[in-house]
Amino acid sequence: MAIATASACRSAVPHAPPEIALPLDADSRLLVLAPHPDDESLGAAGLIQRVKAAGGSVHVIVMTSGDAFPEGVAVATHKRDPQRSDYRHYAETRERETLSALARFGLSRADVRFLGFPDGGLCLIASKYLTAKSRAFESPYTGRRQPPASEHVIRGVAYRGEDVRRELERILLAYHPTIVLMPSSEDDHPDHCATSIFAREAIDATRSSDSRVLQYLVHHEGWPKSSAAESSPLEPPASFPNNAGEWRTLPLTPEEAALKQRVLVDAYPTQMQVIGKFLTAFARPNELFLDGRGSAAPECWCDESHVATETPPTRYRRRPRARR
Repeated sequence: MAIATASACRSAVPHAPPEIALPLDADSRLLVLAPHPDDESLGAAGLIQRVKAAGGSVHVIVMTSGDAFPEGVAVATHKRDPQRSDYRHYAETRERETLSALARFGLSRADVRFLGFPDGGLCLIASKYLTAKSRAFESPYTGRRQPPASEHVIRGVAYRGEDVRRELERILLAYHPTIVLMPSSEDDHPDHCATSIFAREAIDATRSSDSRVLQYLVHHEGWPKSSAAESSPLEPPASFPNNAGEWRTLPLTPEEAALKQRVLVDAYPTQMQVIGKFLTAFARPNELFLDGRGSAAPECWCDESHVATETPPTRYRRRPRARR
C-alpha cells in the first residue's frame, strides 16, 4: 500500500549521519524484532554479527511468517490460484530460510522465535482487533485465526492486539535485552509500522526503559535505490520526519559486509526470485539506525479506511493514497 507524504513534519536529513556509539561486550543482549522473515538480515545482519563477535547474545523475534505474498507464492508453486495450504507451506519455507540465514551469523535455533501472527494483518489487529473481547482476525491467505500451536509463547493466543502485546511483554521480561531493535514507526509497510506500535507498548508495560532502543527502516517511498552501487554507503531517505529519531550509521567491516551480501543472495531464494534487486539494495558497507524512539506518535495506515494510532483524526500527519 502506498502512503502519502506529509510535508509538514518532514525535513531534509544529512546524507552522512554520525557513526553510532555502541559499546558491546559479553553482557550485550540484542533483541531484533522482524515483521517478516528476511527483515532481520536486511536491517541488522551487520549489527547481529558485531554483537556475536563481542561475545554477546542475539535473539530474533519474527512476528509473521511472510505468507501474505501472492506473487511469491505463485512463483514458488507455479499456480495461478494458490490455496490456503500453499500459503501455509510458503510460510514454513520462509521460516527455514531465515533459520539458515541466521545460522550463518552464528545464531542457533534457540536464538530465533517465530510468533506466527498474520502477515498483512498486524496493522488491522492493532487498529480494530485489539482486546480479548474482539473477534480474532482471520487471515485471508492461510485461513488461520491464531498462530500455529508450536509457535505460541502464551498458550491459546489468537490474532488479537492484546495477545501480540502480551507475547512481546513475556519475551522482554524473559530476555532482559540491553538493546531492542525494532522497525521504524515511519516505515511505509503497515506490518512494520504496527510492529513498532506493539513494541513500544510492550516496552512501556514492562518498564524496559533501561534497554537502548534503535529503529531500522526497510520501506520508505522507493528507498533505498536498487540502482545504487553496492560499494556506496546507505544514506537516509532524502526527506524524513525530523522527530522520528536521530540517524546513525554503523560502518561494517569488509568481512561483515561480504557475509551480509552472500546471505541475502543465497539464503532467501523465495524472495530473490521476486524482489531480488530490493534485497541486494541493502548489501552496503554500512547499516542505518534511528537512535531512540523519536517523539512522533506512530500513525499506521492499514488501508484507506483503517489506521492504528492514538492520534486524533484532526491531527493525522499521513493520508493513504487510493489504491490503483
